[in-house]
Amino acid sequence: MAWLTVLGIPAAVYVASMTALMFYLGERTQNLVVLLGAGFLTAGIYIFHRTSIAAVEPMQTRHRLAVRHKHLLRGISWCLLASATTALALHHLLSALLVFGAVVGIILYGRKTITKPIREVLVLKPLAVGIAIGLFAWALNDFANSIAVFIAFVLICSADALLCDVEDCAYDSASGCTTLASKYGARGAWFIAGMLYMFAAICLQSDVGFLFLVLFFIPLLLQNSTRTAVDLRPLLVLLIAWSL
Repeated sequence: MAWLTVLGIPAAVYVASMTALMFYLGERTQNLVVLLGAGFLTAGIYIFHRTSIAAVEPMQTRHRLAVRHKHLLRGISWCLLASATTALALHHLLSALLVFGAVVGIILYGRKTITKPIREVLVLKPLAVGIAIGLFAWALNDFANSIAVFIAFVLICSADALLCDVEDCAYDSASGCTTLASKYGARGAWFIAGMLYMFAAICLQSDVGFLFLVLFFIPLLLQNSTRTAVDLRPLLVLLIAWSL
C-alpha cells in the first residue's frame, strides 16, 4: 500500500473523481481523456512533491520510499506530467497550461522561494490544496459549474486535506510545519472538517452534497487507513450518485 501512495495513485483517483463529480453536477458527458489527464497530472505532481521532502525523523514508510528511490520516482513524475500535458492538450490546447501551473503551485506550496512554503502557513496549508483541486476540476469542466459548486468543492477538498494532516502530525512537526491538525488535535481537525462539509452540502443542495455528508465518517471506521479512505471517498460518492 505504501508504494501505491508514493506513486500518487490514491491521490490521482481522488482528483479524477472530484473532476468527474463536477461533470456529473453539470449534467455533462464524462470525458475519459480529461479524467486520465487529471489523474496523470495529480500523480506526477504528488511524486514530484513527495521526492522533495526533508529527510527527518519520524518518517512514515512512504516518506522513506520517496527518499530512497528519489531519482527513479522523479523520472516517473516527469513521464506522468508529459502524459498529462498530452491528454489535456487533446481536450483543449490551453488546458495543457494547467500542468505548468500545477508545477509552479507545488513548488510554492512545498519549497522556500521568495517566501516560506505555503504548507508552513497554518490556515493556508489545507485551503491551498482545496483551492488548487477545486479550481483545477472547475477549469477542466470549462467553468460550466456555478460558483456555489466551486466553493463547495474547495470546502470539501480543504476538509479532506485537513483530515490527511492528522496522520502526518509527527512528521510535520519534526519538519517545522505546524498544521491545524497538530495545533487542535484529531478531534479539532474532525470538527473543523465536519463544519466545512456541512457548509459544502448547503452550497451544493444536491444528492452529491448529501452523500458526502453521509459518508463523512467512513475514514473513522478505517483509522489505520484514514488517508486512503479519504482519497477513495469521492469515487464512492460518484458511484452511488450514478446508481441513484
